Amino acid sequence: MTRLLTCAAVLALAGCATGQPYEPVLHGETMGSAWTVRIAGDSIATLPVAALRDGVQAQFDAVDQALSTWRPDSALSRFNADDSGAWVDIDPELAEVMSYGLGLAGSSGGAYDLTVGPLVNLWGFGPDPGRDVAPEPAAVEAARARVGWRKVEVDLPRHRARKAPGVRVDLSSLGKGRGVDRVARYLDAQGVANYLIDLSGKLRARGANASHRPWLVGVEQPAADDPSGAPRAVPARVSLRDTSIATSGDYRKYFESGGRHFSHIIDPRTGWPVTHATLSATAIANTCMEADALATVFMVMAPDDALQLAGSRRIPALLISRDAAGYRLRRSAAWPED
Repeated sequence: MTRLLTCAAVLALAGCATGQPYEPVLHGETMGSAWTVRIAGDSIATLPVAALRDGVQAQFDAVDQALSTWRPDSALSRFNADDSGAWVDIDPELAEVMSYGLGLAGSSGGAYDLTVGPLVNLWGFGPDPGRDVAPEPAAVEAARARVGWRKVEVDLPRHRARKAPGVRVDLSSLGKGRGVDRVARYLDAQGVANYLIDLSGKLRARGANASHRPWLVGVEQPAADDPSGAPRAVPARVSLRDTSIATSGDYRKYFESGGRHFSHIIDPRTGWPVTHATLSATAIANTCMEADALATVFMVMAPDDALQLAGSRRIPALLISRDAAGYRLRRSAAWPED
C-alpha cells in the first residue's frame, strides 16, 4: 500500500526566472496547506505588508472555522452533529457555501454531492483513520444509505438548514476555493490591484504581474512527486487576469490493494472511487470556489461526460489522462490556447 498525503493536483507558477521584477510574497498556512500571495504594482512600497499578511490569514481562518470537517468546533461540525432533522440556525458563510453545493449537485446530476462524507470516511480519506484494503460492498451500501444531496435543505435568506438524521455534509472540495475568494475580497478592499493567491493549487489572479503581463501559471504533469525534489513537467500553461483556476487529481492521495488503485475521488452515485482514465482535471471560473468544485466534478465524471458538461456551460476545462503512448490532454472548446 502506498499513501500520498497531498489531496489534490497543484498548479505551479511559471515564468518566474531570475531577473524578473520583484514581487513581494506573503505566506502562511491554513486548512492543512501552505498559502502564498504575490503582489505587484507601483503601490508596493506603501502597502502595510505585515498587516496585509495578518489580514489574509484571518480570512482563511474564518473560512476554516466555518467549513472544516476536521475541527470539532467548526460551524459545519456542529451542524453535522445535529441529528434532530429540524431547522437550525447556521453560520452565514456555511449557509452560502452549502447553498452553492446543493445547486451544483443538481446541475451535475449528482456527480457532485456535498453529503459524500460517510463514503469518504469509509474509504479512509476523511477524519477517520486511513485504510489499506477496500471496504466490503455491504459497508459501501450502508454508507450510501446516508448519502444524498436531496437530504439537505438550506434556507439561505434566514441562514438556517436542516438535514436527515445520520447525514454528514463534507465541503472539502469548496473550502479552499472559498478561502481564496475571501482573501481576494479582502485584498480588493485594501486597494491591492495586482495579486496572485495560491492555496494548494487553488489560484485566483487580479490585474497583472510585475512585468505588467497576465499572471502565468502551469498545470503540472499528474505524477507522484520525484523523491529528488525535481519539478514535474508542465504540459499546459495559462495566462490569468481577474479569474480563478483549480486542479483536482487522483494520484497523490490513494491506496493500492489487490492490484487495484483506489483514489480519494469517490463517485457518490456508486459509492466507489472512480475508475476512468482521467488523472487530473482543471477548471477556470470567475470564482475560485466554483473552479475548485468544477475540477472535482470533472474528476468524478467519465471524460466524455465531463467535456460535454464543460462544453454546454462554456467552462474552460482540461483533462489529463495517461495511456501506453504517454500523457493525453483533452480540452473543452473554451480552454484558452497556450
